[in-house]
This record gives sequence, C-alpha cells and structure tokens, in this order.
Amino acid sequence: MEISQERIRRIIKEELADAHQRRPDALEDLEGQRVKRHLEKISGIVSELPYVFEDDDNVPEWIQEKIAVIAAMLQTILDYKNDEDIRCK
Repeated sequence: MEISQERIRRIIKEELADAHQRRPDALEDLEGQRVKRHLEKISGIVSELPYVFEDDDNVPEWIQEKIAVIAAMLQTILDYKNDEDIRCK
C-alpha cells in the first residue's frame, strides 16, 4: 500500500492541529526534540565524512567553503548556548 506525499502531509498537519488543540504549547515543546533529531542526523553525517576523503585528495573549493561555513555556524550556535547558560546562572 502506497501513501502519497500529499496524504502524509495531510495526516501530519491533522495530527499537529489535534495536538495543538489538546495542548496549545505542545508544538513549542517539540522544538528541542526537533533540534536534537537534526543534530543527531548531522552527527551521523559528520562521523562518515572523514572516511570519504583521503589526506592527499584534491577537494573542490566549494566543498572546503561549505565545510568551513558549517563549522563556523555550528560554533556560533554552541557559543550562543554556552553564553545563555552562563547568563542564566
């Protein structure tokens, strides 16, 4: 049995609406879970990447730039959360 993407979207939308009606702040509660899921996915990808490159590879500049930007963005997030933790104490 195949379910179309449109049907899946409708089901998800309906479930989120039901959850929001039962508890209006429920969607906000899921933000941390959603972020953790994304970070787990990123972690899995990052753990594989060192194995796809050799030290003597000629890596295209656009890949090097993307990796540098991603590293900087993740560091910014970590710095923000660490500063937030310090401010809250």
